[in-house]
Amino acid sequence: MEWPGYRDCVDADVVVVGAGAAGLAAARQVSEAGKRAIVLEARSRIGGRVHTDRGFAGFPVERGAELLHGSSSLSRTLAETAGLTVLPAMSIWRGRVVDGGRVRRLLPWLLPATGRYVRIVRAVRSHGLDPDASLGDLLRGRRAGGRLGRLAVVLANDAGTDLDGLSVRYLARVMANGEETSRQARVAEGYDRLIEYIAEGCSIVRDAPVTAVRWMSDGVQVEADRCYSARRAIITVPLGVLKAGTVRFEPPLPPPKDRAVTELAMHPGMKVLLRFTSRPWPAGASYLLLDDDVPVIWPPHPDAPVLTAFVMGPRAAALRRPPGPVQRVVSALVRVWGERVRRDLVDAQVVDWGADPWTLGGYSSEPPGSGHQRAALAAPCGPLHFAGEATDDIAPGTVSAALRSGRRAAVEAIRSIDAAATR
Repeated sequence: MEWPGYRDCVDADVVVVGAGAAGLAAARQVSEAGKRAIVLEARSRIGGRVHTDRGFAGFPVERGAELLHGSSSLSRTLAETAGLTVLPAMSIWRGRVVDGGRVRRLLPWLLPATGRYVRIVRAVRSHGLDPDASLGDLLRGRRAGGRLGRLAVVLANDAGTDLDGLSVRYLARVMANGEETSRQARVAEGYDRLIEYIAEGCSIVRDAPVTAVRWMSDGVQVEADRCYSARRAIITVPLGVLKAGTVRFEPPLPPPKDRAVTELAMHPGMKVLLRFTSRPWPAGASYLLLDDDVPVIWPPHPDAPVLTAFVMGPRAAALRRPPGPVQRVVSALVRVWGERVRRDLVDAQVVDWGADPWTLGGYSSEPPGSGHQRAALAAPCGPLHFAGEATDDIAPGTVSAALRSGRRAAVEAIRSIDAAATR
């Protein structure tokens, strides 16, 4: 490498850009292989889109990622290995839905639509749509509105998009893998405790936003709070940051990588946290399907008068419009439980990941026809390796996806370094 100032750079085997779940998993894997990794993080904290708040409600409230998806997922396995308390969450048996201004139990409410639901699921699983279609197209083609339409809106919201932006092939793949559709849980001590466990032993530089990555066949130079050099780099910044061009690559990334960044979607993602003096929703409710504007809300703790509204994709952008996210969510709750909701509200916070400069979105989503772009985004590029939930095919949008991708990129980098050493 022949860059100016090279001799003044800090040398490492691998520089990891981003101290979210993917970056920390990658750094730990590299370190355990006996190689030196340095993690560069733009924020003053680690965790990325995992951000636990202990001041809002007197117990850990998740401003970002909240769930351990799947009973055998990587995030849950690591949480149990770390000795953390894993609590069941989001049980469909305790789900509720607002219908005609009344709160009903979800499963009995869905019962009349069961036959049509099964047929839609079979259509999704069949993989028979060529070209790929959106879930909105599939539902309109089968005239599946009403209760199935309500459920589909929540499904698209969970996938970080809306009905017309959600690929049926993506749904088929997620259903086949089963990680996101199996049991879900929470970390009682807070998700950040899992992040801290993964970060143990990692060399992390905080308040060091990366502005440029220069790469050649045999190494990289990374500009942040200072200059860092390494044999390889693992890039774990969110898709929204890649789209914005916040990190400059010299030379530019090749066209296949640019196409992947462009074609995959990264919409806004928002949580609205509300604390009340008393609880208007039914005791024991795991979550509640509210309305089309605010698809789902849930209590993050069964015994506390606290609610989280979870709004993703174009709906999150719409929630920003006047009178603003808090009033829009509160108005939706007032339509169910009356003005007592406003009277009992004592605190509210808006968490807008789309406005966060180090994220610029909730998490990635897959428009119809773009599924192959996840592999293109994940593919190595010379000494550059890529990780993050957007590069995962199994359960994108989850912490497990980020962890899995970080480990995968670390293995790639380690093998590449070892191969170069034998030549």
